[in-house]
Amino acid sequence: MIKHVGFVGVGTMGEPMAANLLKAGFEVAVVAHRNRAPVERLVEAGATEKGSIAELAAAVEVVVTCVSNDAAVEQVLLGPGGVSEGGGEGLIVVDTSTISPLTSQRIAAMLVEKGVTMLDAPISGGQTGAIAGTLAIMVGGPREAFERVLPVLEGMGQAITYIGENGSALVVKLCNNMIVAAITVAASEALTMAAKAGVDTGLVHQVLSNATCRGMIINEKLPNSVLVGNLKPGFKLSLMRKDMGLALDYGKAMDVPMFSAALVHQLYTQADGLGKGELDTIAISELYTEATGVSLLRK
Repeated sequence: MIKHVGFVGVGTMGEPMAANLLKAGFEVAVVAHRNRAPVERLVEAGATEKGSIAELAAAVEVVVTCVSNDAAVEQVLLGPGGVSEGGGEGLIVVDTSTISPLTSQRIAAMLVEKGVTMLDAPISGGQTGAIAGTLAIMVGGPREAFERVLPVLEGMGQAITYIGENGSALVVKLCNNMIVAAITVAASEALTMAAKAGVDTGLVHQVLSNATCRGMIINEKLPNSVLVGNLKPGFKLSLMRKDMGLALDYGKAMDVPMFSAALVHQLYTQADGLGKGELDTIAISELYTEATGVSLLRK
């Protein structure tokens, strides 16, 4: 039974995920990756700090990674002082980052040569889900490894689904984010149109949350963000732009036309270029409000 878990990438999502593993009874080791504050909070909560990623990998049975992009995952897992340098035979890597399925498959193949098994386990649910331990987690990789780390996954989320071979879970995650990004753009356009017409966006939301377009973005995101003037990031706009780029690249590799995804990616690229990358994804709405001079605040 797995007892010792290492966590690399204790940022907006990773810190509460690691905290929940502590609450679930796992002995958690962490390492400073970008800043020390979350590491210090986790150590105060009972985690152990290691001096390097390699040292962490040598001390645990499972390493969970939650970093920002393909390059960061490769650096953490294959770079100098990384997991492949310290990890031994039988170590399992659970990568919760959203990266290219092709990158994940390539890294997994390289780790296998060192006796390390990699699972791609992207997450959905935002910071709220990470804090509550209710993340949806989809998993790709060897089934035996998945079954072994299932208790670890259950310590961080609730809806846990095994998808198939390495990279397959990342395909599902890209599907999710493509749809979320497109709905967010559509909602921004719709609310701006209503506001421009002088209709109270609060009333618009009241109707939409019970209409056929209802869902997480309409029912949960809007009333806690643009309708009340809150753009604090739960999921940064720059990361959504990155994920849309990954989806386009993968669609190209699969010979799939991606017309709407390409347009949505360009809109997020524009918003990112205008300095909105560190805001929540819903800040895409400012492309519309700034163009029309209206506010989406409910009355």
